[in-house]
Amino acid sequence: MKAAQLEKYAKDFTLQVNEIPVPEIGANDVLVKVKTAAVNPVDSLIGTGSLKLIQNYKFPLTMGNELTGIIEKRGSKVTDIQLGEAVYTRLPVQKLERLQNM
Repeated sequence: MKAAQLEKYAKDFTLQVNEIPVPEIGANDVLVKVKTAAVNPVDSLIGTGSLKLIQNYKFPLTMGNELTGIIEKRGSKVTDIQLGEAVYTRLPVQKLERLQNM
């Protein structure tokens, strides 16, 4: 799968589109096939390194925690979301570490 990733902090940062493995999901997780993702002001602060004193991320860092997409897989304990369902989500900034490990 493809991911927009930050490879280093920079004043005029750029995101690289990299090929990464599809993550395994847990019993309480869903896998979303992303259709759109947004870069917001917090992403810009992360990209320029303005927040590295608060949270110093490892690179490459997958960006775009606001997204829309379609549920592609769901864990065994997920019962309230159907395969093929359209979703919008905003992942908490704290979850960027999880995105990073995909």
